[in-house]
Amino acid sequence: MSLTQKEIAEVLAKKPENRYKYFIKNVMKEEEVWGLADKDGWLMTEVEDDGTDVLMVFPNREFAEIFREKSELTEYQLEVLDLYEFVDWLDDFAEKNMKVGVFPTPDFQCAVMTPDRIKEDFQVEFDKESAS
Repeated sequence: MSLTQKEIAEVLAKKPENRYKYFIKNVMKEEEVWGLADKDGWLMTEVEDDGTDVLMVFPNREFAEIFREKSELTEYQLEVLDLYEFVDWLDDFAEKNMKVGVFPTPDFQCAVMTPDRIKEDFQVEFDKESAS
């Protein structure tokens, strides 16, 4: 699915919690999660308060590319994960007490979520689709 520049600007202007909702719906529809990776693995940051590792993820290729370019992280490559593989990763993250930075803007504004919350929200969205 290709987005127009106007659509991209509108989505990036949303508050983190609204971008999070967009992420859940879009990932369920496309069954893909995007991120950035280098030779050492996927892009991670830390929560300043407690040092928790945070994986950065995006709902589609365009937003991952915009983040990479505007954040000047050009040593990273775009990577895509199947939704079901991502859900497996969430199980591992929960065990390691990691979090997920959902849909960061180029200035690193994002919703930092627990893996369990993301899985619950995927399930809610799945249940809605199944019911219709």
